[in-house]
Amino acid sequence: MDQATGEQARAVDADVAIMGAGIVGLFNALQYAKRGFQVLLLDNARGQKRSFKVGESFLIFTNPFLRTVGGLDAFAGECFPKHGVWFTYGLEHSERFEATSEWGVHADPPHYLYEQAADKRYFRASLMDVQIVRPEAEDVMRESLASFPNVRFLDTVKVRDVVIQEEEGRPHELHWECQATREQGTVRARWVLDCSGRNRLLARKQKHSVELKDGFQTTAVWGQFEGITDELFGEPWVHTYADGDQTSRDLHTLHLWGEGYWIWVIRLSKQRISVGATFDQRKPPPGATPEAQLWELIGRHPPLRKALAKERMLEFRMYRDVQYMTDTFVSARRYGMMGDAASIVDAYYSQGISLALVSSWHIANLVEQDLRGGGMDPEYLERVNRATRQDWHIMRNMIREKYTPAIADSRFFVLSHMLDLSIFWSAGASRSRISRWLVETGGDTRRETPELRELREYLSRHMFYSQTKPWHGLSPERVRELQGRLQAGIGERARWRLEHGIRVPTLKAIVRLAAPVPQLWKLPFLRGQERADLSAEDFIHPEKFLKRVPAWLRRWLPESPSERLSRAIAVRGQTLLVLFLLGYAYDWADTEVQKLLLQLGLLEPIARAEPQETEAPIPARKVAS
Repeated sequence: MDQATGEQARAVDADVAIMGAGIVGLFNALQYAKRGFQVLLLDNARGQKRSFKVGESFLIFTNPFLRTVGGLDAFAGECFPKHGVWFTYGLEHSERFEATSEWGVHADPPHYLYEQAADKRYFRASLMDVQIVRPEAEDVMRESLASFPNVRFLDTVKVRDVVIQEEEGRPHELHWECQATREQGTVRARWVLDCSGRNRLLARKQKHSVELKDGFQTTAVWGQFEGITDELFGEPWVHTYADGDQTSRDLHTLHLWGEGYWIWVIRLSKQRISVGATFDQRKPPPGATPEAQLWELIGRHPPLRKALAKERMLEFRMYRDVQYMTDTFVSARRYGMMGDAASIVDAYYSQGISLALVSSWHIANLVEQDLRGGGMDPEYLERVNRATRQDWHIMRNMIREKYTPAIADSRFFVLSHMLDLSIFWSAGASRSRISRWLVETGGDTRRETPELRELREYLSRHMFYSQTKPWHGLSPERVRELQGRLQAGIGERARWRLEHGIRVPTLKAIVRLAAPVPQLWKLPFLRGQERADLSAEDFIHPEKFLKRVPAWLRRWLPESPSERLSRAIAVRGQTLLVLFLLGYAYDWADTEVQKLLLQLGLLEPIARAEPQETEAPIPARKVAS
């Protein structure tokens, strides 16, 4: 690592200059170093106050990229294991979860599957997500970066300006100032990548910012706490499945919804936890300060409030305006923007870093093609910009309706999250393929076999949420439009039911890695019930497979649990989408019938009853196998 002093630092030339040495900047420095390019990384890393930042939850593509290119495989083994994601509405002012609407994805692989895996590194990269303390992960990545002789890190500088050259072949210029000595200098690079986070130097300078004009803007407030033990999350947090298996909600990335806001709960290693909230600025919670607003929201959820103490807070942070977007992620003028330097919508689903790493990989393919003399593929460049732009809008469509009063309708709660998961699970095949490519190559294209080269070409076309099967036959814009209409449709009907006092049962629907198909076909038969469980049943576990699957059907399915899991992963996204569409059709038909009955005076609206506390036996705390 170099302090920027003297003529040598001022005269540096590089293939790729990267602004920002956070987790996205470090990842990019590592991936270009592994591909053999001269890399210059610039940031005032030494002069920054060490921050706990937000606890990072791996989801979808984050895990394979950071375990391989990021060099975090061993580090991830020391982190808090991520058992999945869990979503709850209705816990406000309640001590228990029984009367809440819930959707969950328990994705922690059963131990017997890991033991049977032939390639355990691939298994970890493709399936074993964790929750990390970001600055500690960045420490490991910086140590790894120091071993590459083709990387220079100017770690006391701040980039003051970037001059993007118009003339072909002329290197761009980055003007920096050393924060330790106040010396100034210039470096030149063929490509410039902005990973500087919310500073967004290139997006602002090149006028790529997109104004969001619909009035929907959010604020995020959060803190990290220490001294968090299992004992603080007792019996009320335990969920028991119909087959007797148990899990605890706090072992997942937990989302607690209220009208106009949601709270995240992310447990971390070394008895720490990240807890924060994002709220619609049109419905701010009470509080004289942002920190007071956070505590007010936490206080609405007694089980969470009991686990936290103000004196255990290590740090408080906030973003006043969370959402912004860019219209470009990579330019033919040889610059790119990724991570928060480009777009961010919401922490929901932890998609900021996942999309940042995906776009970084695509951009690296274009940069390498250019630097090795092959020029840039204009179709690929256009696809990266179009698809990534629409992927961000898809993320925004996912959350917009959930911030409205529709969130209180349990059917909407399940269907909305189900549509989201169908998109994420449709990307499961791409996650498996990129995991294979990364494990086999280590991120270095020079290690590709012809088969791996073909795999990378496939991923260059399909590793976007808007271009995975079954969406790949449509344009990214069309996928975003359809998904937005589907979310808006169920949201509009939910608000109508709530406004007219039409009750639906309180639903719980938990899917698992080995039980991916929720029992949505029960919906038409739930009239008059207060609560219903639509959770999926396990058909991967050997004993449960023999018990639940008829003999005639077993003949058509693989005998090996690993093969059944692979088959399920390959089709679960499409299966979930079909089930959602059936649920969407039922939701439309049922609501139309309710409207007709109301017009004819044959339906009397029923006021929703307040959730009733129920006594439940206290089970032992354990995790589903």
